[in-house]
Amino acid sequence: MSERALLTGYPGWLTSHLFRRLDELVATPEPPAWVRQLANVRWRALVLPGSAPPQPHSRIDDVVSGDIRDPQSVATAMRDVSLVLHAAGIIHPRRINELYAINRDGCCCLASAAARAGVRRFVFVSSNAAAGFAAPGRPMRESDDVRPTSHYGRSKLAGEKALWATLTESTTEGVVLRPTTFYGPHFPPRHLKAYRLAKSGRPLVIGDGRNRVSMIYIDDLVDALGRALTHPAAAGGTAFVADSQSYEWQEIFVAMGQAQDVEVRPLHLPRAVATLCSAGDSVLARLGRYSMMVHVAGEATQHMACDPAGARDLLGVEPQVGLYEGMRRAVTWARGEGWL
Repeated sequence: MSERALLTGYPGWLTSHLFRRLDELVATPEPPAWVRQLANVRWRALVLPGSAPPQPHSRIDDVVSGDIRDPQSVATAMRDVSLVLHAAGIIHPRRINELYAINRDGCCCLASAAARAGVRRFVFVSSNAAAGFAAPGRPMRESDDVRPTSHYGRSKLAGEKALWATLTESTTEGVVLRPTTFYGPHFPPRHLKAYRLAKSGRPLVIGDGRNRVSMIYIDDLVDALGRALTHPAAAGGTAFVADSQSYEWQEIFVAMGQAQDVEVRPLHLPRAVATLCSAGDSVLARLGRYSMMVHVAGEATQHMACDPAGARDLLGVEPQVGLYEGMRRAVTWARGEGWL
């Protein structure tokens, strides 16, 4: 009998790409170990009512409609499952309390059901935001004290803590991955604005644009997920997942522009814009409200570099695709879709 895995966050960009990557690599002469181990796994997806695609990927043979916060739906989805990949979450809510309800309480509900069902391994897709921001010149490491500043980061950290507390004294192994911003082909339409800003050659950048951030190409992130699900030594670990090097924030637009044969010369706004937006974000949060534009602008000058060494040590993975090649592949795909 094939092993069964439960997936949340389907049909999102990341989870859909997991199956594309599996199909691609399983057909190669020498598939990686994680691909061989997951090649015959049958997947069940727990999806929000009304969000299941008409034809799920062929590796998904069971779709359960329900909410990750609903114990009954989760218990139904957890039957006969040995692996869980929890990738569902919310980053841009309408109200602040939604972050904690989904990112914390949803993770706790799933972890509790997994422990009761005797699931072998539970992988939680958290975020670098759970650790906060980096200091200039020093990327964040897993051994650092965590200091999340946003409610998104705090809710993800709360989800991590709920996971570890729930799995303590159970037989279920936990693994937490903290991906940085990921990029690459098959990106969702909401990302088009950034590519089009780069194509204009004059994207707006708050501050000098030299704050360093980490990124991760989506294939490399999927490879890390596969190792987190299968690598014995990963049990009990937490790791940032990031490219081999960090980048200046303005360099992201430069890479997007170069992929579109455009020379990018950013238009710089005063750093005070970020300070004002950060203050406004705090005021809105105290009122329980959220504005994506205000929040993103408020963080625009922060350092978000992460050290990839932890993932290399825990998972045995090494990112293979850098920013400029990754953006070239993303733009090539988008052009093929008629988006750019």
